Amino acid sequence: MHIHLAHSRAQKGATLIVALVFLLVLTIAGVTAMRFSTFEERMASNSQFRNQVFQQAQNELRAQLLAFNTNLANRAPLLAAMAFKGTPKTAEEVTALKSVGLPATTGATVGITPITGTVGASNTVRYVQEKPCDDGSSIERFVCIDFQMEAKAELASGTYSWQSQGMTFQNNK
Repeated sequence: MHIHLAHSRAQKGATLIVALVFLLVLTIAGVTAMRFSTFEERMASNSQFRNQVFQQAQNELRAQLLAFNTNLANRAPLLAAMAFKGTPKTAEEVTALKSVGLPATTGATVGITPITGTVGASNTVRYVQEKPCDDGSSIERFVCIDFQMEAKAELASGTYSWQSQGMTFQNNK
């Protein structure tokens, strides 16, 4: 009978060790689940911030286009950008322009005041080229002038979106 008691005491100790190991495994699983949920929350937050600044930059581009089309006085930045079209460029500047698909005639950027009041916004416009209009209008009466406009929106967290859009204005010769 003495052997049976020794075996019973050994089992009681084993139960404690198994319970502690099981508790350790559950703790590790809980910490891992918590880390994954925190990581997913950060990813969702970053996605929301990226979408927000993208929409702000797009909104600024649309507002600038509307302002340019509203009246001639709002086209002053375009006229300022055209003043830089004849600026001489270095070989490096020409290579940089061609690397992003812009012709060598592209002028320097001119700053534009943001319209939408977006915090951290910065806008620029640049003259790209003057060409005959593709819409079949009289080649002798009109010329089409291409511009590139960029809008940047930025949040305090450092998230930003830089959007670019081309536009063409038909002008009398």
